[in-house]
Amino acid sequence: MKKLKGKSSSSWMTTRQRFPENREAGIMGYTIIRVLLDLFFFHILRLHVEGEENIPSKGAVIIAANHKSYFDPPLVGVAFHNRRLSYMAKSELFRNPLFGWLIRKLGAFPVKRNSADMGAIRQSVRIIKGGEPLLIFPEGGIVHGRALSRFHPGMAFLAILTGTPVIPAAIIGSEPLPKRKGKLAVLIGKPVEVKKARPDDRNTKELDGLVKERIQAMIDAYEKGNSVPFL
Repeated sequence: MKKLKGKSSSSWMTTRQRFPENREAGIMGYTIIRVLLDLFFFHILRLHVEGEENIPSKGAVIIAANHKSYFDPPLVGVAFHNRRLSYMAKSELFRNPLFGWLIRKLGAFPVKRNSADMGAIRQSVRIIKGGEPLLIFPEGGIVHGRALSRFHPGMAFLAILTGTPVIPAAIIGSEPLPKRKGKLAVLIGKPVEVKKARPDDRNTKELDGLVKERIQAMIDAYEKGNSVPFL
């Protein structure tokens, strides 16, 4: 029995040595995809990024962005060049194994829309407590047109619950992608500091309103060719 146990342990160690970490393969896969996305967005589509100095080099932060296209998550991801973002994606997108694998490599995790998905909430809290950035689209889905839609309370709830700063991010020109029509830009605003507290209707609405106002102001100023505020 001892001999069999020793053989099993040795075999396990050999396997670990032969395949040291799936994590290493994951990092390599992410790096390759990231290089291709950088090439696509920056060199082919000529993505313009402003406010890069507002990206913290470490620590948890919530990025709140408007949502115009399925290209928005990787678009914001390459704009935050020195951080690897995680973000929620509707669970239906993971039904295709290949596409599900791809977006997982880009930091996506599933959320059931139109319901209180406690699994997605717990995953979001884990990411924040781990000191990592979390991308959220507070409008809850793709919204066409220039004006922002109503913000769902999830972003503000998580920020207040954990005391995590929120970075407003404005996406401009992603709606027609993969074709480029006009300017394509990501504007990264200064972080909004958030005091840890118990979330309620009042403080979540207040934070939602502040972040929404900043994103809309950045969009309006950029499209008019004016100096962009909050950068």
